[in-house]
Order: sequence, then structure tokens, then C-alpha cells
Amino acid sequence: MYFSAETLATNSRLRSHWNELWANRNMWDAQHRAMMAVNRNLMTPEMLAANALAGDGLGREFWAEIDRQVIQLRDQEIGMEIVNDLMGVQTVLPIGKTAKLYNVVGDIADDVQVSLDGQPPFSFDHTEYGSDGDPIPVYTAGYGVNWRLAAGLNTVGIDLVLDSQLAKMRKFHKRRVKGYLDGNPTIQVQNYPAQGMRNHRNTAKINLGSGAGGVSIDLTTATPAELLEFFGPTGAFGITARANKVTAYDVLWLSAEIMANLSKPYTIEVGSGANAVISGNVLDAIRKFMPVKDIRQTYALTGNEFLAYERRQDVITPLVGMAVGVVPLPRPMPQSNYNFQIMSAEGLQIKRDDDGLSGVVYGADLD
Repeated sequence: MYFSAETLATNSRLRSHWNELWANRNMWDAQHRAMMAVNRNLMTPEMLAANALAGDGLGREFWAEIDRQVIQLRDQEIGMEIVNDLMGVQTVLPIGKTAKLYNVVGDIADDVQVSLDGQPPFSFDHTEYGSDGDPIPVYTAGYGVNWRLAAGLNTVGIDLVLDSQLAKMRKFHKRRVKGYLDGNPTIQVQNYPAQGMRNHRNTAKINLGSGAGGVSIDLTTATPAELLEFFGPTGAFGITARANKVTAYDVLWLSAEIMANLSKPYTIEVGSGANAVISGNVLDAIRKFMPVKDIRQTYALTGNEFLAYERRQDVITPLVGMAVGVVPLPRPMPQSNYNFQIMSAEGLQIKRDDDGLSGVVYGADLD
């Protein structure tokens, strides 16, 4: 998803994306040199100053600053902590793939003959395959710097570029996070819609509301006993985990409001004397009964809302067709502005296995 020394060292497909990114940047340098060669003798001193790039290109130091800021901003958007947590199970794909499809194995006859001679009767049928898949949309955004203000992208110019990128990158990341959580309703490939963790067809859902099928609980105000019942083995959360054969979800993300309720002080009387009271908070008291390895708070969820998953590539995986990168757009004239494009291609795949089981669960008022 991001170009860094670590990701480039461990993923050959990502290195291919990196080479394509630099091919675009080098093409810009070649185009800029050609434009300057044709027009240099006709340009005014002001034009020459605004187009004076070291080596007639933007240069490695310029792009190092651009790429460094992309990495610095990756953790600053609300909800990005969820996306980043899944990067260890990402699937990097060629940019030409617009969707990641997979087969779902169907049923087969369940006759198994037990005999002494091992001869029929038993059937020789074969399984049927279904299919599922998820799109990999492209995210794009742009920002620019006026050619006169840039002054050849010297020290003042690069600061203006970085400030512009900072503002636009925040909006870019916000839209990406929304895609991971809620999908993109306008994107569909071969009847497969782009869905997110909260609304994916393969996410197990628990209706916390009081409508039909709801469990009628508000986790932001529930008592410790109610919280223990809900998250414990016999409550809706525990039952959903067992129904999907999940021993423990790797991460349970909670809204700040639910976490605040779980953080309330809680004491337990276990006998008499000086050690009769054990103090802590509600979460301390109930977490050992919860089928969860790690519990974290996120402001991407609000109110009566939670999300949990097994962090496994066969359960949930970000689909990366192009890591987040910045490329310059051609400047056909010396008075053309310095425009830049932010681009990534990424989707999300959540699978159910051959038995229809899911390792992702979302809870909210779904009435």
C-alpha cells in the first residue's frame, strides 16, 4: 500500500509498482527537457527562473521529500489504524486486474461406503464451483502549484508543493478509509460490488438494535453483567464466533463510547480481609471471557458499533493494484502550472469459506 524500504525489500510485485512510478517521473523529466530545449531561446528571464530545475528535472531530493511526506501522513487519518493493521495480509496484484475473483467449492455427495471388498456402490460425482470476487478501484486526486509562485521549485517552491500535498493527502486518505469501511457503491465489476468491512456480504453481522433479529443492547451504557453476557461464550458475540468456528478474533475494534463504558472502574469482592477486593475496570473483569486476542479503540467507529476480524489472508485481505504514489503531470508550455497526481488502486476482499463461515464480524444498530 505504501512504498518504503521494508515493503520494497519484501515484495517483488510492489517493486514492480515502484519501477512504474519512477518511469512516470522520468518521463516527466524527459518531456520537461524537451519543452525547455525547444523554447529556451524564446523565454523571458521570469519564465527561465520559473522553469529552472536542477539538471532539467525535478530530481531525487525533490521526490525524496514527496515520498517521505506520504509515509509520514499514513498514520494521521482517523481509521487508518485499521487499514494499516491489515497490511500484513495484503495481496499485491498487477495494475491490470480490476477485480480479484476466487472459486467457492460447492457440495458433493456424502455417500462413503464401508465394506470388506471395497467395491461399489458409491457415487463418482464431482463438485461444482461457484465464484465470488471484489473490485479494485482506482483512487485519484490532484494538486498544483502556480508556475510563477513555484520559482523553479526551489526551496520556497518545494514548501508550497509539500503544503499543498499535505492538505490534499488528508482528503485522499479519508476517502480511502471510507472505501475500506463502507466500500464504493458506484463501483461494480462483473456483478461484484465494491464493499467494505461494515457492509460486505461476507461479513457476519450482529444487530444490536431492538428490531427483528436484534439483541437489544447498547454497549455504550450496558452494565458489567450485560457486557459479560454479550461478549461471553453464551452471548451474541461468543455465539457468532463459535458459529463461524473462530477460536479468537485477532483484533476487536471498539468505538470510543463503548471503550469508555468498558473503562469504568469495577471492583470484585472475592472473600474477606485485606485482599477481599480486586479493583480494575470492566474490561479487566470480562476480557478473559471474550474470544479476542487484542482490543483497541478507534474513532472511525462511533456509538454502539464494533468490528472484529481474524487477521488472515484467507479471511480478509486488502487488494493492492497500485501503492499510493505521486507523479507529475506534463507541462506543455513554460507558463503551465506544476500539477501533481496522487493515485492508488486498492480494494478489499472478505471471504467466506466452503462452509459459509466468516472470520469478520460487525456489530451496530442495524434496524
